[in-house]
Amino acid sequence: MVSPVRPATVIFVSPLGIHGCSINVRHCAIFVLSPAIIPASALSPTPHNHRLPPYHVQWKNSFGNRINKRTTGGSARQVWKKLWKLKVPGKIKIFGWRALNGLLPCRAILANRHIIQNGGCPVCLNGAEGIKHVIFDLLAIDRLGSIVLEEVIRGGEQVQRLDVGLAELILTGGWFLWWKRRQILHGESVQRPGRSGLSIVSLTKNYKMAAGMVTKTHQGWRKAPEDFLMVNIDASYDEDRGSGSTGVIIRDCSGGMIAAANRHISHVVDAPMAEAFALKDGLMQAQHIGGNRIIIQSDCMEVIEIMSNGGFTANSTAAIYDECNIVWSGFQKISIEHVSRDANQVAHALARQAMISNENCMWDDEPPSFILPFLANDVTLFNQ
Repeated sequence: MVSPVRPATVIFVSPLGIHGCSINVRHCAIFVLSPAIIPASALSPTPHNHRLPPYHVQWKNSFGNRINKRTTGGSARQVWKKLWKLKVPGKIKIFGWRALNGLLPCRAILANRHIIQNGGCPVCLNGAEGIKHVIFDLLAIDRLGSIVLEEVIRGGEQVQRLDVGLAELILTGGWFLWWKRRQILHGESVQRPGRSGLSIVSLTKNYKMAAGMVTKTHQGWRKAPEDFLMVNIDASYDEDRGSGSTGVIIRDCSGGMIAAANRHISHVVDAPMAEAFALKDGLMQAQHIGGNRIIIQSDCMEVIEIMSNGGFTANSTAAIYDECNIVWSGFQKISIEHVSRDANQVAHALARQAMISNENCMWDDEPPSFILPFLANDVTLFNQ
């Protein structure tokens, strides 16, 4: 006996989020069975169906309260209002909205919807690729990605040293990682991971400055011309201890850090000698990384004048400048120019750190955290 045709009926609801994927009410796969194929008796409830299966009970206890909280009107509206008011580009806001709603086409989500078969991460090949994995796994945050993102946006905290909002910074970082993922999947070249942090901070600060009511073009540090390296040097001198320190930062034409170094000098006669040592360290560092076309920037006019006159001087730094001349002659193309203290903040911070720690350090490609705000400020296009 064939039962009469009746409307399709929803008989099963299953969560889509596994292995760290964001789970909410919008992420449920609803399987609809057509009565034209299944007899009506199979769709009719029986006394046995009144008891929920163990899996359904476990899922409801784990995620039911969270879904109820997220679907409440007041809390959700507060998140959306703050999201659309963040000082980030519109495409990053849309990325955040999709992440909060679990609509990013991560492989784990697509696999759960039976669009693809493999839900593993194509970049790191370590676990399923969900929203949490894409945005937060590098930060080792052991919570669902969209839940964390909601709390960050709702809190509205500021990152004081970088002068940007925490929500803007994390949202821009998530979008940046998603963009890099797309480049990798399409076989495009990507920058080294050590530069990602500076790129994320720079993007966030540039848009915040550009969106301000009153902005002016940044007049600080300038990038080197193409095929040149920019070498910024500075020194610090402590008259009471009779010691000094030097700081060197080398960047390419895109503003990315190639190398950095600082050195503590136990015995220094005066500040001009410390500046001469800074020039020597800058030249040696550029030679060490194989640079051949360099521009040296210093905020000390005495160093600029001496090197412009062939490195000749009759004071206590004569021997140091003689060594500088020998190294100087080994470069294919080299020049030196004066910059303001504001444009030399990175080298200054390196020199001060060496004076405080009494240590000699070198960094290759990935900058130390204490100069990151100054690096980001140098590549910011606007001032408030």
